[in-house]
Amino acid sequence: MYHIQISKEKIRNHFHYDKWKYVIGILLTVFSWSMLVTITAPRTPADKKVDIYLVGGFMIEEKAAEYADTVLADFPELLEVNIFNITIEGELEVAGRQKLMVMTGSQSGDIYSFTKDEFKTMVNIGAFMPLDDCKELLSHFTEEQLKECTFTTESDPTPRIYGVPISDVEPIGKSFFSTENAYMGIMSYSQNSEKAVEVLQWIIEHKNEEKYQQRRQELLEIMEQQKQNQKK
Repeated sequence: MYHIQISKEKIRNHFHYDKWKYVIGILLTVFSWSMLVTITAPRTPADKKVDIYLVGGFMIEEKAAEYADTVLADFPELLEVNIFNITIEGELEVAGRQKLMVMTGSQSGDIYSFTKDEFKTMVNIGAFMPLDDCKELLSHFTEEQLKECTFTTESDPTPRIYGVPISDVEPIGKSFFSTENAYMGIMSYSQNSEKAVEVLQWIIEHKNEEKYQQRRQELLEIMEQQKQNQKK
């Protein structure tokens, strides 16, 4: 009978040279499971939530959740404001881009942020809705800033504004996610686009850290007062 001899040295060499296969396999397994959970989880009605996807580098989850809760507190008509991260840098780029394809392919998310080049690519495939009619939102920017977010597409040769710059949104950029050279836009398939525009405008209006913290404190005091009233 033929016997296969496996030495400790062969095992060490196997894991040394093939370790990335195991890493990728584990990442894909985790990714597949997270997608299954996302798809099968109970869903809040589309008009009662706004989902934000930050695409690029890593995100600090705890700080992002705190920010999302603050935004939600100023929109009592909503049940949820969620902030998700899709990392498309470094070793997670392949898995991240697969996740991005799944999320956009399943028409998930209302607001997405990308760096400029990635944003332009998404505009070209029709991912974002034009914001030209959102005058109040656009009033916070200069013509030069808006020009950076103005594009034409193969299907629409008319220059339109598809996003807004968020590089100076301090509560995000200095807290939980890099916003350097980044833009935010509303997805063309969003089922809650009107409210998504309002949330995006809130983000821009509170881009200064001091103003954001002041509003956050006001909202916390309002919620505390509401709790006290309920106890009476």
